[in-house]
Amino acid sequence: QLSLPLPGIATTMGNAAPRGPAVEERLTQPRRLVRQLSDLDSDRLRRLIRSGDLAPCFDAAEEDGRAVECPICFHFYPSLNRSKCCGKGICTECFLQLMPSKASKAVHCPFCKTAAYAVEYRGARTLSEKKLQREEEQSVYEGATRIHSKNAG
Repeated sequence: QLSLPLPGIATTMGNAAPRGPAVEERLTQPRRLVRQLSDLDSDRLRRLIRSGDLAPCFDAAEEDGRAVECPICFHFYPSLNRSKCCGKGICTECFLQLMPSKASKAVHCPFCKTAAYAVEYRGARTLSEKKLQREEEQSVYEGATRIHSKNAG
């Protein structure tokens, strides 16, 4: 069972409409799975991707300044799902790989270890979100460098 948010519906002047542009059929099916997912509900996966609740199974791209890297598989994509607990990005195929089979227990976030891991898809990050992420990464790097310098000195 996928642990996903309830399908989101954007409303336009009172009429319900799916979010975002139409998704090509080929982007609704995973193609790079490492392990076979015997209990994957392909129809549900297709609905979640088409409704905008889960990122499409994008083709991996070259890093071009706009693409974002999945921290699990290290492929670059136009956009990623985001962990509901900590906001870290993850591609749909890596998320599917982490999901438990019917026989296993709930999954913890691979980034912050929060129980009952779930993701949401909000499309590509804005420029301000990307800037904030770079600043956070720089701050972590500088902190690690200071600790290393104190321990070496």
